[in-house]
Amino acid sequence: MKALISKWILALFGWKVTGLYKGEVKSCVVVVAPHTSNWDFVWGILARNVYRLNAKYLIKNTFFKPGIGWFFRMTGGIPVDRTKKSDLTERLKAMLSRRKGSQVVFTPEGTRKRVEKWKTGFYWVAVDSGLPIVMHSIDYKKKEFDTRAPFYPTGDWDVDRLEFEKFYADKTPGNPEGFNPKF
Repeated sequence: MKALISKWILALFGWKVTGLYKGEVKSCVVVVAPHTSNWDFVWGILARNVYRLNAKYLIKNTFFKPGIGWFFRMTGGIPVDRTKKSDLTERLKAMLSRRKGSQVVFTPEGTRKRVEKWKTGFYWVAVDSGLPIVMHSIDYKKKEFDTRAPFYPTGDWDVDRLEFEKFYADKTPGNPEGFNPKF
């Protein structure tokens, strides 16, 4: 029911969700890009419902304030304090290996502003956990969410990053000046 309602809301605003995968992967690392607008969250939560993912997602800890923090917890938010070094990668690996059917969403740009280099934590969590990476994209020009079949990282970042760059190269973000498709 949640998937149907979410699909209807997206369609109402002209969005479509393509590239559905049939759940052949229960546990995985999910990568979503480009991430240049606050609207990415709104549309992304709806698309997550259409894809029928029960994924948790990383979000800045400042969103977990009294009055609104409950919403981010309820929708699967994992607070991240980007001002401090932490054991987040280790905690995520433990969570993914402990619970079958776990998925964590990463936005590897790490912010809605342009970055010169994407964060690679998602990659190493997948490699160390032995899990595939499922790439999802948001394309504002096409008003489309798309996904690629699960990608199994080799552990050679220099080779594998080319797969990510190829998938995201032609995607149009909400704020194009904020997107760098190079890893």
